[in-house]
Amino acid sequence: MDTSTSSFGDLPVPPPEPPVPPHPIGASVVQRSVRVFPETGPAVGFAVGGTVLQDDEDLIVMMTAPGSGTAGRSGPRSGPNGRLVAPGDWDGRYELGAWRGTTVVRVHRPGEPWSIWRWHDGTDWTRSWYGNLEAPWRRTPLGYDMQDWALDVVAEGDPATEDWQVRMKDEDELAWFVGNGTASPEIAERIAATGQELRGLLERREGLVGADWDRWAPPSDALPVALPSGWQELSPRPGHSVDSAG
Repeated sequence: MDTSTSSFGDLPVPPPEPPVPPHPIGASVVQRSVRVFPETGPAVGFAVGGTVLQDDEDLIVMMTAPGSGTAGRSGPRSGPNGRLVAPGDWDGRYELGAWRGTTVVRVHRPGEPWSIWRWHDGTDWTRSWYGNLEAPWRRTPLGYDMQDWALDVVAEGDPATEDWQVRMKDEDELAWFVGNGTASPEIAERIAATGQELRGLLERREGLVGADWDRWAPPSDALPVALPSGWQELSPRPGHSVDSAG
């Protein structure tokens, strides 16, 4: 995506050198959303701890058990229904918390601008599916970085039956980002088009919908994962000029 007029797009920091190899199964990691903020430049927007279930050239799979560490920007929540902190309202600090609810498993195919999420209640998968639009994941020494693009696709039911329902989610958030200048209309249109592409895949029961999810069922003894030391630190290469657009 063209990031010349928006803080949405590719990750605004260079990849590690040398490249980080795949993380081993069972490794504790952190996933971070990274983009540019007016007051700080490139920074972590939010972070969540988890455990690696698969990491290779085909797929990256990460689970987050209840109680795992989370972090989000602090400041006035002026976004739709009080859900978001405006980029210019961030005070530079984070609110630390813990993942609540049931265990979530995120599956990402390297290079694709989304991941598919499902929840497991300890006995079986729930009926909820979630398609998170984002910049393709990048391995880091601590885990995986991406950039959340606000718009999402959700599905409910069993894809093998007629009760399978798919819809878009958080269009209001994307419109809010356009309204406050964080995302240009052109970028928003491209994000929306990506969302429609993913929606079509889900409606046709294609892609990861047809995968064998039981191979990623969380272990019954899965433990929460705390955020690692230094989770908020970004490390551009010395002398690298970071694009301020993000």
